[in-house]
Amino acid sequence: MVGPSLVQSLKVLTKDEFKAAVLNGRVDKGMPNFGGAQPVVDNIDYLYAYLKGRSDGAIKPGHLKGIE
Repeated sequence: MVGPSLVQSLKVLTKDEFKAAVLNGRVDKGMPNFGGAQPVVDNIDYLYAYLKGRSDGAIKPGHLKGIE
């Protein structure tokens, strides 16, 4: 199952709304709860900053590369 794009959602969600959606889930929209995943909880501000940057166009899509 695939839910709505978080990049698109951040055009209208506040930071607090984003955190609530990720940590508590939005089952009605296909978003599971990630509040029990400690790496997500520990990095929620970084995740928000990255996705907000993508949403605003400040961070362009790219390809992941391993760190050497």
